[in-house]
Amino acid sequence: MKKYEILEHTADIRARIFSKTQEDLFVNSAICLFELLTDKKLKADKIKSVELEASKLEDLLILWLNELISIFYADKFFPVEYKISIKEFSGTKKLFAEIKGQDFNPYDSKSIKSEIKAATYHNLKIEEDRNGFIAEIIFDV
Repeated sequence: MKKYEILEHTADIRARIFSKTQEDLFVNSAICLFELLTDKKLKADKIKSVELEASKLEDLLILWLNELISIFYADKFFPVEYKISIKEFSGTKKLFAEIKGQDFNPYDSKSIKSEIKAATYHNLKIEEDRNGFIAEIIFDV
């Protein structure tokens, strides 16, 4: 199963993400994001932890992707591997992630393919079918 595909969009970047589980949906969306940002292939030598919560899976996905964008630009950290767990507590979905990656300077213009500002709610959807999950996300560039 492919992890994602890029779809046509007039001004931004639209992606369709595929996965068998909710956790893989978040991993595959992160892989898509960073393959859009840069061609660099790095090894993981540092670990960061992320915990997020939201009432809906769609909200959690946007929070996740925007947190990764923030980690990339503000912390100058390039995630390479993801270990994700999603649990539900009293109607709230909580994401626990261990991200392995490497320090990286995103402001080196030779390193960036596309400058992504944010994952957006515009036309966001997550569907579950017999094969797993499919999400459509638009990244603001």
